Amino acid sequence: MLEKSRQAIEAQNFSAAIDAAQSARRLCADPAHALFYLADAQMLSRQFAPAEQTLRTLLASEPANAQALDLLGQVQYLNNDDKDAEVTFRKAITAAPANPEPHYNLGRMYYEDERFQEAAAQFQTVIRRDGGFYRAYDNLGLCDEALGHDQLALQHYLKALALVYKDHPEYDTVYEDLAEFMLKKGDNQRAFNLAAEAATRNPGNPRNFYLAGRALDQAGHEQTSLHWLKRAAQMDTAFPEPHFLMARIYWRLGDETEAKAEMNTFHALSDKAPKVRR
Repeated sequence: MLEKSRQAIEAQNFSAAIDAAQSARRLCADPAHALFYLADAQMLSRQFAPAEQTLRTLLASEPANAQALDLLGQVQYLNNDDKDAEVTFRKAITAAPANPEPHYNLGRMYYEDERFQEAAAQFQTVIRRDGGFYRAYDNLGLCDEALGHDQLALQHYLKALALVYKDHPEYDTVYEDLAEFMLKKGDNQRAFNLAAEAATRNPGNPRNFYLAGRALDQAGHEQTSLHWLKRAAQMDTAFPEPHFLMARIYWRLGDETEAKAEMNTFHALSDKAPKVRR
């Protein structure tokens, strides 16, 4: 049952993962692992209150369980409880000082809260503990970029690329982040190449197609850009940004009807979109 739950989580079949973990909890003399998988599946399916309750049950018998504390911090952060999340991540760090994961998750929270210096310090700690932690290099690049340290940002993005190029073909995020960085620098061809590689690695991520469309638009290839932007919009019907860019392109092409339709869609989706995405 535990293995079924783990495999279902990897397959993103969270209802099956929850069912298997609950079965394992009933069967196991020591249910800690089952409780952890149950909470993980609950969190990933955005059932934050049940996930926190499950983790509280686990931590009642194992208060120094660093993995459970780290997961509880993630649940609290995703549930917009940043103050408690920070305390919980700190507890996870104290429980397992050599574990880089709580530092990474605390750094992610600091970055999203625009505490860029503190976030960078956490990612640097991660790298000192694990020099192959490619996600930390990627996020350190984001911090450097936010702080205006563009050369350092590029170095850290490229380090992350080197780590994931062969060994982690599923990881597309650094390609997205560096593509956006190149768009800001006006290097449209390189931005497109990176976004297209990200789309190849993860064809289910609409942001990859959106970034490729932006790069093509900035390079003056409006019609080809529309192809990529339409794909992004079709993949995620709640994603506003492709519609805004398509509206601008249609205005430039002289198609007022399509431009107005896309702008109306953009405004409708923007009104429904959460102000903070987590």
